[in-house]
Amino acid sequence: MKYDIRCPICGAVNRGLYLEETDGWMECEKCGNVTQHTEHRQTVLIPLFIGSQSRIDNQTDRLAAGI
Repeated sequence: MKYDIRCPICGAVNRGLYLEETDGWMECEKCGNVTQHTEHRQTVLIPLFIGSQSRIDNQTDRLAAGI
């Protein structure tokens, strides 16, 4: 699908852009600045693991690593 996007830097309208192919990135035809439009960005969720180690375990790991 093609999009007509206004450059956030200079305000020029860039027509016929395929933003899905570039993950929302575009280079303005007028000023040449490269920007990313967040509504066309495809994000990937990364799981966050929180360690539940005790302070004694952390001190032991630092000694083993030589810190």
